[in-house]
Amino acid sequence: MRVPFKRSTINDAIEGLGANGLNTHKIVVAVGSAQQKINKSGPFKLSRVTDEYPYFSHLLNGMVQSFVQELPDFSDDKGVAVMSDFGGEHPGARFNTYSFLFLAYDKIKVFQENIRELRAKYGLLKPYSEFSYKDLTYGPRSRALQEYLQLVDKYIHGALITIAISKQIQTVFGRDKQQAHPEILEQLKDRGLGEWKGLSAEKVLRVTNIIAAFVALLTYENQKLIWYCDEDSINENGRKKNFLHTTDIFTQTLGMYMEHKLNSMGLGKSFDEKGHLDDLLSVSDLAAGVVQDLLEDYETNVGISGGEEKSAVIRWIATPSKFLSKITIQIVKQKDGSLGYGLVDMSLK
Repeated sequence: MRVPFKRSTINDAIEGLGANGLNTHKIVVAVGSAQQKINKSGPFKLSRVTDEYPYFSHLLNGMVQSFVQELPDFSDDKGVAVMSDFGGEHPGARFNTYSFLFLAYDKIKVFQENIRELRAKYGLLKPYSEFSYKDLTYGPRSRALQEYLQLVDKYIHGALITIAISKQIQTVFGRDKQQAHPEILEQLKDRGLGEWKGLSAEKVLRVTNIIAAFVALLTYENQKLIWYCDEDSINENGRKKNFLHTTDIFTQTLGMYMEHKLNSMGLGKSFDEKGHLDDLLSVSDLAAGVVQDLLEDYETNVGISGGEEKSAVIRWIATPSKFLSKITIQIVKQKDGSLGYGLVDMSLK
């Protein structure tokens, strides 16, 4: 299919990309040692990305080739699910964080059963509220948090991938937003994909490109795919854009990266009746929040406010698990104005 962004928008940015990988930096947290076991080894490459693709596609391709060494193997599964959540949108945040939990949905029954038992144990079935990073101190949820994180690591086969983009970067689709955003908005409108504002269009394209790139690497022919997300500006219904437009943008973006065909694809957003999908969604919520806090603390050295609950999440994100890969990559603006990327190594000691 034709790539939905003109070469003129990205030409100079691509020419300046080069080998912009940053040196890996480490965020050191005190946790016990653990050994990670992953099912699928690289090298990985987004083989459909060519010179005509958007700047962000080239960044993603560079990242997966440079830093993604191992991913879960979903080849025996019929269905793959993606849970997404985002952080860093509050004033003063230095990074926007985009977190995605890719998981083998066929294997989720044991997790679902154990989560229900956990919720019953701590009185969390009614109301069935999420484990939100912004609200971890509520008594029953606070007491259940450690066991919840253990269930995530024990029973979810997948990859938790977080991309942190510096807020100094206003667009990843061109030299600057003044050039890129008008062309993006025009192309979305002309393709019948809704009338967006610049920030929300930038966000929906960042999110759909990241998901599509990793779906291309993780899925296989004739599998089913579901993307479940919280209520957000990228999927809200308005006068000139709606949830169906987001679905169509995602479908077209998938076509940019995938060489195989899926059996079906569905997109859902937070249902009124909460359940195990929201417990999965909480995994990406916690990752988006804690990565933003850790990167901000790394840059400012002001510390992370919060009690033992946040400390538990920090230990969890930094501890490898047997079946769940945890990968965090940041994108920052370099001194010459180009964009660089680096792996955030959550070191153990």
